Amino acid sequence: MEAEFVTCFEMMKQVVWLINLIVDMKIVDSVKGPMKMYCDNNAVMFFSKNNKRTSASRLIDVKLLKVREIVKKWVIEIQYLSTSSMIAYPFTKALPNNVFKEHVTQMRVLESLDKWE
Repeated sequence: MEAEFVTCFEMMKQVVWLINLIVDMKIVDSVKGPMKMYCDNNAVMFFSKNNKRTSASRLIDVKLLKVREIVKKWVIEIQYLSTSSMIAYPFTKALPNNVFKEHVTQMRVLESLDKWE
C-alpha cells in the first residue's frame, strides 16, 4: 500500500504545481473546484479521505499524509477508476493482446498499430 500512496503523493505534487502555474501565469484568475485524480487502489482512496489508522498506515511517512491534507482542503479530489478503464494501462503493465488492442483503440492510435502487423 505504501508504494501506491507514494505515487499518489507524487501526483498530488504535480497537480498542485500545475494549479500554481496556471494561476501565476494568469491563464485564469483561479481554479474553481478540485482537480480530479483517478486511482485504482481502494486503500489509497480510503486513507486519503479518512483519518483512520491501521497497523499498515502507522508505517506511512509523515510527508505522505500531505495527500490527506490537500484532499481535505478541496484542492484535489481522488476518484476511483477501475484498472481496466485506465487508458494509459498499456504503458505500465504487460497486457494480453486483445486487452492491449482495446486500450490502443481508446487512445485512437489503432490505425498506426494495424500498419505494424
